[in-house]
Amino acid sequence: MSSAITAALLLLAALGGIWWFQKGDLGEYRFSALNDGHSRRMRFRLWQVRSALAFLLPVLVGLVLLGRTDALVMMPGEFAAIAGLMPPIFDSGEAMQGMLVGGAIGGLAVGAVLARVRKRKPLGNISALLPRDRREVKYAAGLSIMAGVTEEAFFRLYLPLLVAMATGQAAIGFIASLILFGAMHRYQGWVGVVATTALGAVMTGLYLMTGSLWVVMLVHVLVDLNGLVVTPVLGGVLKK
Repeated sequence: MSSAITAALLLLAALGGIWWFQKGDLGEYRFSALNDGHSRRMRFRLWQVRSALAFLLPVLVGLVLLGRTDALVMMPGEFAAIAGLMPPIFDSGEAMQGMLVGGAIGGLAVGAVLARVRKRKPLGNISALLPRDRREVKYAAGLSIMAGVTEEAFFRLYLPLLVAMATGQAAIGFIASLILFGAMHRYQGWVGVVATTALGAVMTGLYLMTGSLWVVMLVHVLVDLNGLVVTPVLGGVLKK
């Protein structure tokens, strides 16, 4: 079986994974129907498991089947043409990565200050996801980490690579992946869809400019931690 056919079959499986994930927790946004702490903590755990099964597992299995596990640490050659169109902001990739990580951490600190001073609310309808007491904070943090790792591996690397291998058009892969990434967050309302689509576009640009998947994973994690952990904790909305 040719690599193009294998990639096409894996792409269908990946799209099925998105459908399965949406049909479950996100399709009905079940957090909004939960009030007791135990049920909410169980849902946090379930969401993380579903994220791993729908997004991370297909990436790992698919890259092994394609013989492309090196893509986890090195940008695939299929993306080179698009990456070459990105503006050379820094002279070296290391300098760019350092600046991006530093900026993300600085943004987290700014978010912490704003949460304390202005009780700033995150964009989008994610109120049901915010921790309601101290015990839920670690679950929200775990969800932030899981989302940052699995979604970047899936939407920034895996889907575009499959489309590029199946069709020879990496640009189509990035565009389709960005649309799916935004649509997957429809439970947050239109503001959340717009915000997450914009975030996905930024993450795509960062990935293409740095060639580093771990950098965009880290930035994504910090953004989610700011919204799901820092803001509610320092905003003083948690129960004892």
